[in-house]
Amino acid sequence: MQLTHSGLQQDDPYHLAIAELLAKGDVLTKLPWAKHTILAERFGDLHFGYHAYLAAFIKLFGAALGGKLGTIMAGAVLLLVVVAIAGRENRWRGVLPMVMLVSSEVFLLRVMGIRPIAFGAAAMLSVIPLATKRRFGVLALVGALFASSYAAFPLLFLPLVAHVIARAMTARELAWRPTVSVLLGVLIGLLLHPNVRTELEVLAVQLFDVSTDRSGHNLEFTPPGFAKLVKDAWLVLVILGVGARYARRAWHDAPKRREELLAWSLLAGLTLLLYVRYERGVDYFVPAAVTFAAIASGRRATRLAPTRAALAAGGLLVVGGGILHASRAWTQSRRFEAIDPRACAVWLERNSEPGDEVFIHDYGTFPRLFYHNRRNVYTLGLDPGFMRAHDPALWRRYLAAARLESDPYPLIAETLGARYVYVEKTPIGRPFYDYLRAHASQFRPVYRDDFAAVFSVVRPISTRAREHSIELGLTGDSEFFVDVRQMPAHRIR
Repeated sequence: MQLTHSGLQQDDPYHLAIAELLAKGDVLTKLPWAKHTILAERFGDLHFGYHAYLAAFIKLFGAALGGKLGTIMAGAVLLLVVVAIAGRENRWRGVLPMVMLVSSEVFLLRVMGIRPIAFGAAAMLSVIPLATKRRFGVLALVGALFASSYAAFPLLFLPLVAHVIARAMTARELAWRPTVSVLLGVLIGLLLHPNVRTELEVLAVQLFDVSTDRSGHNLEFTPPGFAKLVKDAWLVLVILGVGARYARRAWHDAPKRREELLAWSLLAGLTLLLYVRYERGVDYFVPAAVTFAAIASGRRATRLAPTRAALAAGGLLVVGGGILHASRAWTQSRRFEAIDPRACAVWLERNSEPGDEVFIHDYGTFPRLFYHNRRNVYTLGLDPGFMRAHDPALWRRYLAAARLESDPYPLIAETLGARYVYVEKTPIGRPFYDYLRAHASQFRPVYRDDFAAVFSVVRPISTRAREHSIELGLTGDSEFFVDVRQMPAHRIR
């Protein structure tokens, strides 16, 4: 599925761009392209380990193909971890990877993105078996790799909590060593960053501002809602229910497995709560729920063996739902090919001066423009929280302008001094695009195609006058100066 289309999801171009720079030996300490954010002067790559991993593929195969091959390998690692956890005696071992992939359309689509989601899910799943087997050194390694590659590393404490509670309830023992191992690993992973101090500053904003934002500006951090959750994860919920039934029977039939069953059921429940609270919780709920169901129902010694009719019905459900989910995910991934700002980016690169600011009314456009054109700088990038942390007052003015709650021209032309505006003709961008077209005296269209458009910002008269007076060596408010302000620029020169 990855190799049948050339589309990129929203954050993919950013990861490819940073990994591409890293492959050339450039370790960024600033991200000036996100001009009005804290990242412009203090950039600590929160995905440094993942970008170093991608850089190897990019060096061998180029950015687009290398990124896709790296993503395929990451998905394979997740599936191998799931199969290893299920064990050789598991009756579902042969079909478990396919069930994992197609049980949720949204999960499959997100795992296909060039992001460390698959690695994060694999790391989370590996904590319980490693802690149970007392592989503390490997646990520390998992913590270090996760912390150096993904800001979501605090999620490692979900399986830790599940393991500690299960061990305390079944063995009357406090399992503190796994927790210490993961903490040490996380600390090592953070300290190995080439720009530690800045990384910790950016990480604090990411964890305590960006990730806690409930305004809806970043949809990944908003609740999915009951209807959407059921629509996106109905098959996973069915699989979870089947696993819970088997786990209940195995609790009575196999007392020695109680710790394992309790730990995995707690992890499935905790990730479900995470998904209820955050849209992106699907990344962890699906692997945890499917793995729990496989462990609970897959042991051949389980007395509650499925009948042929139950197997047939379950097989039809999984196969039918899986085909539906895979088809929808593939169709959606093909639609990403239409999200193509390359022509606008090339026009800007050829017709602008280095460092000219391009106003973007949707922060989600930044990764695409950053990937194709690093000659210009952009209003904000990656997440609106980084602009809010930089200048809360400016963020409020930006938000009002982007939503057309106030006249955007004073902010764009005078406060920011942007020379161009880039806007996409999507449902999100269309109202802003129509507004720019209706105000041609302020925003002059200079390039457009079927997907997006570029407008040149007509500078205020006061700004043009100030520039012309400097060229002529004039100062003060003389009558001659007033006359010059009314003259075309080429006549003054």
